Amino acid sequence: MIVTKTTYLLVRFVNIANKHVLSRCSLSTDRSESISTALKQFYLKVHPDLFTQYPKEKDVNEKSLQLVSAYLSGLQRNEYMASISVTFFTKLPPNLPPPALAQLVPHRITLTSKDLLTSVNSILAALKLPTVNKPKEKNQADQYDIQFKIIEIEKFYDFTKIPKISIKTWLTNNVQAARVIAKRNQELLSEINDKVNSIKERFKLQSIEYSNDWSVSQFFICLRTLLLYADKWHEKLLTLQGKRLIFGNKTCLLQDGSLELSANDPPVYWDHVICCELTDSDKYMERIASYEDTIRQYFHGIEIRRDPDSEHLCGAHMYLYNLLQLSHHLDLNRHHEAHRKISWENFHLFINPSSSEPSLTNSGYFQINAYDATMDILDFMIDNREKAKQTRDSYEKDLEKGNSLLEKLEKQFNLTEILINQRIKRSDINQCCQRLLNEREHLLNVLTKCRLKIDKNYNLAQNGTISIPWDWSLTQEETI
Repeated sequence: MIVTKTTYLLVRFVNIANKHVLSRCSLSTDRSESISTALKQFYLKVHPDLFTQYPKEKDVNEKSLQLVSAYLSGLQRNEYMASISVTFFTKLPPNLPPPALAQLVPHRITLTSKDLLTSVNSILAALKLPTVNKPKEKNQADQYDIQFKIIEIEKFYDFTKIPKISIKTWLTNNVQAARVIAKRNQELLSEINDKVNSIKERFKLQSIEYSNDWSVSQFFICLRTLLLYADKWHEKLLTLQGKRLIFGNKTCLLQDGSLELSANDPPVYWDHVICCELTDSDKYMERIASYEDTIRQYFHGIEIRRDPDSEHLCGAHMYLYNLLQLSHHLDLNRHHEAHRKISWENFHLFINPSSSEPSLTNSGYFQINAYDATMDILDFMIDNREKAKQTRDSYEKDLEKGNSLLEKLEKQFNLTEILINQRIKRSDINQCCQRLLNEREHLLNVLTKCRLKIDKNYNLAQNGTISIPWDWSLTQEETI
């Protein structure tokens, strides 16, 4: 059998499904194998290569497989996935002997569940294939036993054995390689720059962004794929005027109206989001603004913003759901002190559906989500008003100082570019910059003309960026 791209996508999902379902549903090994076997049976009934005599149906099955693969992969990553409807054709044996053609039967499948196992069973049931039974609930004692064992396993790792290395050794051994990689990619970077400017100008975009961890060639492939379909999507993409186009880990409309496209998703799934979600982006943004205003009124003037040091930007679907739930829950708690007596002007609220509990960010923002108990949120905000103000004031000072230090560092070391990990505290970034400036005579010749990133670990990225930990040591006792 010929292995097509669609074949690879589904086989890849089948291979990873066992691990996901095992961890999410506490399934046994036998149950995990049942999932794999069931999906393989589905695959053998709808594989496009079985329909070479029926070009139209083959094309339908191929596109549907791509959509289903992307949908299940999104659930695999615990993302909110918009409902999709797909059609698959299967064959019935012909009533007459060969060369009579087989009878083709269409199956319409709508996936709405946010649970992986339920979605898989919906697909199997639609094609009248055996489904996989859901596992029995484990008792509370069993859950604690499993959790305890997992924690105990972590204790076997000896963190003292992590190799130590000084910044001078790391840079001496890796800077030349970084320069070679950057030089090798220079021609490609110039071509990428031309394509980015062309797309930005055509659709009046604010920016086109991608992850620093990607290779240059990976980003180039994304741009080339977008250009292949640009004529088809022209009218739709014009709605992105003044917004960002991001190549990241998911494909969806984002909470600020920007668009994120995943390099791991097939173009047919890009097509689904661009032609459906992006077309309705104005409606999403209106509803988001309305619910944000409701929450702002509850807290008497609080600013709702994304945390400046957070790289998290969730999909519009999930963000809108969080706003709706928060608005409803807050409306039921209008008796609380947080609403009745206190003004929240000059305070900031970061609604993050991925946060685990109410907290203060490094920038002094209150971070909450709709899944937290409303009373816990309100009590936390009341109890931490003063701390939030102090943290915010300190952050503003560190930010102003940090911008000056980064500019000074880039100029004195003649760096091509300097980047930072946004998740590191600004005070720690400032400490790192100041120490680099203090050791300028030891590091100047090594770092000149480099693309440097202040991060948590040493690393050499595929685009030539060289990373150093913010707490680097010049004379550290080395173990490698």
